[in-house]
Amino acid sequence: MDEKNLKIRKSDIILTAVIVSFCIAAAAFLFFMRSGGETVQIYRDGELFAERSLNKDETVNVDGMMDVVIKNGSVHVENSVCPSGVCEHSGAVSKKGESIICLPNKILIKITGEGETDAISG
Repeated sequence: MDEKNLKIRKSDIILTAVIVSFCIAAAAFLFFMRSGGETVQIYRDGELFAERSLNKDETVNVDGMMDVVIKNGSVHVENSVCPSGVCEHSGAVSKKGESIICLPNKILIKITGEGETDAISG
């Protein structure tokens, strides 16, 4: 190939900058436009184990496998018996649609809110 064709042109840099800027703007829009959740649903083996309000601070023990701590409008996991402890280190969640998953214990902790729809109900 001709070496002239391999050079980066000014238009390549501009196009790359536009694409990167668009991606950053879209990610920021999605991050900041997410609304806060209202309730936390705890599923064990695919079945609803407990549903609590995010407005009331409390700790829910899930069959001795972990403690789900609801505090200051967010949720995090403490004292999990799973070997990796990934669910404990995942941090707190508070926005609608966020979740914490513990695969070894088959537990899903999901934040829900007003007017939420899923992929099936549209």
